[in-house]
Amino acid sequence: MAGNTDRLQRLTRIAITVIVVQAAFWFAVYQPLLSIPPSRDLDKIELTNARIASLEVPSLEAAEGAAHSPVNLPHTLCCEPVYASLQMNFDLEAVPARGLGMLTYHQVDNMLVAVNGSIVVADGSLKFGRQTFQGQQGKVVRIPSGLLRAGSNTIAYVIVRDGYPYTDLYPPILAPIDQVQPWAARRLWQQGDYFLIAGWTTFLLGLFAVLLFWRAENRLFAGWLATVCFTWTGLAAYALVLDQPIGGTLRMVLFFGLNSLLSASLLGFVDTWTGRPSRGLQRVVVASWLVFVLISIFWLVYRPMPEGFDVPAQIWTWYTTALGAGVLVRLGWHAFRSGETRLLEAALMSIIAVCIVLDALGQHLGLNTGQYVVQSAPVLLFALIVAFVQRNFRLFQSTVSLNTYLSETLEAREAELAIARARESELFRQQAHLEERRRIMRDMHDGLGSQLMGMLLAARRGKVDAASMAEGLQSVIDEMRLMIDSMDSVGESLASALTTFQERSRPLVERAGFAFTWTTLLDTPLPDYPPRAVLQVFRILQEAVTNALKHSGGDRLEIVVAPEPDGGVRLSISDNGPHGMGDAARSGHGLRNMQSRAAAIGASLQSNREANRTTIVLVLPLNATPDRS
Repeated sequence: MAGNTDRLQRLTRIAITVIVVQAAFWFAVYQPLLSIPPSRDLDKIELTNARIASLEVPSLEAAEGAAHSPVNLPHTLCCEPVYASLQMNFDLEAVPARGLGMLTYHQVDNMLVAVNGSIVVADGSLKFGRQTFQGQQGKVVRIPSGLLRAGSNTIAYVIVRDGYPYTDLYPPILAPIDQVQPWAARRLWQQGDYFLIAGWTTFLLGLFAVLLFWRAENRLFAGWLATVCFTWTGLAAYALVLDQPIGGTLRMVLFFGLNSLLSASLLGFVDTWTGRPSRGLQRVVVASWLVFVLISIFWLVYRPMPEGFDVPAQIWTWYTTALGAGVLVRLGWHAFRSGETRLLEAALMSIIAVCIVLDALGQHLGLNTGQYVVQSAPVLLFALIVAFVQRNFRLFQSTVSLNTYLSETLEAREAELAIARARESELFRQQAHLEERRRIMRDMHDGLGSQLMGMLLAARRGKVDAASMAEGLQSVIDEMRLMIDSMDSVGESLASALTTFQERSRPLVERAGFAFTWTTLLDTPLPDYPPRAVLQVFRILQEAVTNALKHSGGDRLEIVVAPEPDGGVRLSISDNGPHGMGDAARSGHGLRNMQSRAAAIGASLQSNREANRTTIVLVLPLNATPDRS
């Protein structure tokens, strides 16, 4: 029940927005700016005796000698290319001082206009195959008072039509120039300046859509938007560029292709705009448009007129009606099934859909056919993009605010983590001091304590001589030196620790009568190990060297620093004595102590015994870390 209530409220909001925006557009935008102004307020001069004749050549001389037949305007000629003459009369009681104004429009390619035998309009070319299309635009013709006379006056037209099968002739609007000019200004602005401004506007909006295409995640949205904009730009060029190097048939192909593409691309754009495109709908839109264009080309090129035009025109009517209905249905279905919040954009697109349907059915409804979409699309596209940019600008502002909040939160969290790291480091340092204190006590008890106790017992029993006493005291001194060196700083890196060890060990080894060799086989920097791991390596090297000097019985000591395949380091301590570490291992110190230290940092230590050679191998992995347990 709650879901149905929410849906009803959502649909109500959308319906209200659509009604308000539709009313605002039709009464505040379309009616004052884009609709055709009525001519009922003009003091129109009555035109009489309309007559028509076919011509062999498009000239006034040929028209004067042609046999004209009476005709009622509006009148349509069909169906072959034609040169024609249209004449009519009007009476003046007196000649207006400022002359007359005439708004003239015929559905022709081009025309020549004369009043009382004097040409007042002669733009472009009227020759078949090279004709221009100034006749596609309405124009206000000023008839100076010098060309007029009291009584009967004659207006003569010479017209050309090639390609389009129908030549539609309408009576011109003739009235005092002071009335015609302000009345026709809006209509001429719609046909000229408005198309020029709107054409450039849609072109720039299309460029904006192209930028969106390359930057946006939803490229279909930007692609359809660009298609809509550039299609309208093409329609503006079609209406404004009158001296075209193409014939009437190709102009008809362009007319059907551009008008139908505008309607089709609007449906594709709306489908993408919803954010939930219907499966296959856009492919159907593209395929149907291509089929329609191919059908239109076939009928226009290969079928006789007027059938060649009438069939594509009828298909276009129903095709664009279906597209307009599709836009309305797609918007309605989207509003029904989703919680749409872009109400303004949805309402603007509903106006586009209504314009498509009015264009398609306007002929049957007696409305301004073929003009609603063309006239309204630039305004609606501009409003759509403004709404889109405004909505995304709000989203951008929200994103900036969110980023600011996240940055502040991150800074606060980083400060908390820094305090926690400092607290952890202090705790870790205290634990290290406690462990170091326990180690020193253990070494003093097991090393110095056991040796001094042994010497004391031997002295009390009288079983010690001077040489034994000196050897025992030397062992105690060496053990104390090892402990003192272990408590001293050895550096923060493995490289500095090895350098310190080499400097301290060389004099001691050489005083003991050993040759000392240090070899480094590394061609890359040593790995970066934590200080506690570096200290354990230093102690292992100390014990290995001290035990070799005390127990090996040799005269050469060699240390090799070499790389491991996994990026670690291999340290090898070798002596050439006959005993090696044997005595130290049996006494409970030495090898067992070193292996324990290696295991504490995740390293491995092995003792290799060969003939007259013992090698201690310490292998450090790439990430040697102390065991905190």
